[in-house]
Amino acid sequence: MNLFLLFIAWLFTGINLILNKALIEFGLGSYMHIYMVGFWGVGVIAGLVLRFVSGHNFTRLDAAIGCGMGIAGALGMITFLLALTRLPGVIVFPVRSCGNVLLTACASWLLWRERLRPVQWFGIVLSALAIYLLI
Repeated sequence: MNLFLLFIAWLFTGINLILNKALIEFGLGSYMHIYMVGFWGVGVIAGLVLRFVSGHNFTRLDAAIGCGMGIAGALGMITFLLALTRLPGVIVFPVRSCGNVLLTACASWLLWRERLRPVQWFGIVLSALAIYLLI
């Protein structure tokens, strides 16, 4: 089941990224702010609906983490879309993906003391090498 959930997350993230590229390719990049409102607005509405359905009362920590995720996600999406207007997708997509692997693996290791096997460290090194080779 966990692998299935990862696959679904990967699939929807991929669809989102492909649609981001379509936004640029169809010349709609100047309307990026409208798409950002739709993208994040739907997320806010879905979050509020789930909050009321589940009956979860959020705390200040919940709100702080949620706002941090929203701000980081919005800034990441804006800079990603701007990068797509200036660089080809064959560079932007792999650098973003490898950068995500590199950053999250290192942060998990540093902040949460997660243990990484040698093959996982090898994957991190390959991600860094891929970024270097692409740029």
